[in-house]
Amino acid sequence: KSNLMEELKKVRRVAEKAEGTVNEVLLVIDATTGQNGLSQAREFAAATDVTGVVLTKLDGSAKGGIVFAIETELGIPVKLVGLGETAADLVAFDPAEYVSALFG
Repeated sequence: KSNLMEELKKVRRVAEKAEGTVNEVLLVIDATTGQNGLSQAREFAAATDVTGVVLTKLDGSAKGGIVFAIETELGIPVKLVGLGETAADLVAFDPAEYVSALFG
């Protein structure tokens, strides 16, 4: 695992040297992973500056409780959620809509 994290750091350094700028580093997490997703987010955040999370498979049975843990414990905002299988199914995360869906 540590070798992979070192490779990730290297990719980030190379990307920063390339023409243009790196504005976002998004971590994609499967909503069905539960607390394992929080562990993954912790590891990736330690290796590189993660600016946001994309939470996939939120259209299934997963409630995506990981949203609260990632935002409160790590301070990383959820920026997009996947509600289907195509790129068109990625939508901006709306916290109010999310909470309403949890309790509605």
